[in-house]
Amino acid sequence: MPNYGRSGRCLTCKRRRVKCDEARPACSPCRRLGLDCGGYTKDYAFRDESHRFASAATLKTLKEQGALVHRSAAAGEPSRSLLTGADVAVPFFLVHYAGMGRSLAVARGFYETLIPMYTSQPHDSPLSLAVSAVAARVFSLWRHEDAAQVEPHLAPYTQAVASLRSALERPEDRRRPATTLAVLALHLYESISAVYDARQATPVHHHGALSLLPIAALDSLDGLISTYVKGFVLHTEISSALRQKRSMHPNVYSYVNSPHTSSLVPGNFSSTLDSIGASVAELQADYVRGLSRRHASGPLLEQQCRAWITEAGQIDELLRAWARDVPDHWRPLRLTSGQDFSPSITAYRSACDIYPSCQIATLWNLWRFHRLLLLKITVGATQRISTLPRDESAGDERLVPTTMESAIQAGSIQELVDSICHSVPFYLGNRTKQSSLSDFTDPEILFPSYHLLTPGDARIAARHQDCDDAALSGDEQHRHIVAYGAWHIVSPLSNLLTLVSDDHGGRLVASCLRLGQQEWIREQFLRVSTLVRLPAAGPFGGEKGRSPPLLPVDPKSADSAAESLAKQVRKGAIFMSGP
Repeated sequence: MPNYGRSGRCLTCKRRRVKCDEARPACSPCRRLGLDCGGYTKDYAFRDESHRFASAATLKTLKEQGALVHRSAAAGEPSRSLLTGADVAVPFFLVHYAGMGRSLAVARGFYETLIPMYTSQPHDSPLSLAVSAVAARVFSLWRHEDAAQVEPHLAPYTQAVASLRSALERPEDRRRPATTLAVLALHLYESISAVYDARQATPVHHHGALSLLPIAALDSLDGLISTYVKGFVLHTEISSALRQKRSMHPNVYSYVNSPHTSSLVPGNFSSTLDSIGASVAELQADYVRGLSRRHASGPLLEQQCRAWITEAGQIDELLRAWARDVPDHWRPLRLTSGQDFSPSITAYRSACDIYPSCQIATLWNLWRFHRLLLLKITVGATQRISTLPRDESAGDERLVPTTMESAIQAGSIQELVDSICHSVPFYLGNRTKQSSLSDFTDPEILFPSYHLLTPGDARIAARHQDCDDAALSGDEQHRHIVAYGAWHIVSPLSNLLTLVSDDHGGRLVASCLRLGQQEWIREQFLRVSTLVRLPAAGPFGGEKGRSPPLLPVDPKSADSAAESLAKQVRKGAIFMSGP
């Protein structure tokens, strides 16, 4: 949330976490050490205000319980006798997935509100049981348990469904955000299971959350949390509509276009981006429907194509304005391999971009994906117009892009895809093996980050301001990226593979990429699939319920496996957060 208080220290001293005498124009500590004093800013900063909802003692207890995992993992893979049950799985999940690296300034609304709501509920509530099921499911993946060993998470899942049904029969419970969070937690459980079972997710929990959207409470403390929870429901429906190339659910469409939408999550850049993403989803759905109408006449189709191009340009301008408004320290910082980070970290064209957190990096990749979709629609509609029959007698003029316009579009596509590729090292570091609990304490695992740069680096002083999401310690930064960094890059990579092979203009996008880039994206997608232990699709898949085999290394086989896995991931994650 915004904090407009005085800085108290220069930017350099804040970064170094030392005292500052606030001398002007440069403070004494910086002058004494010969450092470039970053000066004093009055720009607002964002703070994680979880303490407003959950007590410090509660958060401390969760972290202490979660630390058991790291103490055990320090000596290798933790023993099954030591780490069993919800007493470890739930703290592990809440600390690493709902705690570290999260900020309300960029919150989508689920994870950021989960800890305060969970700690306020009785142990047998729908939310507590649903969180126990999700935590056990996630923890089983880290422990490499076979899918057949479902008892630890299936039991609380079944109990949570029964408890939720009872709660939904009571009008007062239907209005509570804890009930909606329980539905969303069960929805997450179903999506994870669908991805790892290589099947399409069922929409029952997603539709349940949408049905609760109009009746969620908007009063007292629950009202603030409910605001964020509503935002997450909107986000998942917009993401699902983008994946399925369909229009949004009427509840969401009316809510996004209602007069009070602008105040849904005030000052939240994720919420603002979602409101633009809703327009992208509706335009894409209209574009796909329009191209499928075989009866459309030439003039009618041309008129529609021109309308799509105009609307795509207007939405793209909104996205550009969004990018201009984000805080400066959220912008990607370009690093060079061998100079700023270890060559052991695979980077695209020897460079990578770093961000304050996975949340912020993923927000940028979502922004890039929106713009890529708009460019695909623009290029596809323009090409469709150029292929329509011309009426010479009527002086028909076609919308044919000039060489410069085509070059600008191709350059924009290349730049956006490059930026997604440059974000891959931030999420994956030098990891290449299947994830395990010992990764949290493995000193050989490296990630490019601000913490690798020297304290006096001017790039840090310019971007690394007094901001909680940018002030994670090196250990916290490492652990939150180990926990969910790989998962945050699964969707962007699978989206790219799907986009370049799409029937509606995708191959035009692929033609704009430089030689070998599409193959590099496939390689990284197969790599991240290994990290998160996705079951290999097609002839490379194992028996259901068994651990996934290693993915193929033969180039042709890898290409086929990547395409199959990308479709599999999108099928299982069709209702999950992200495009």
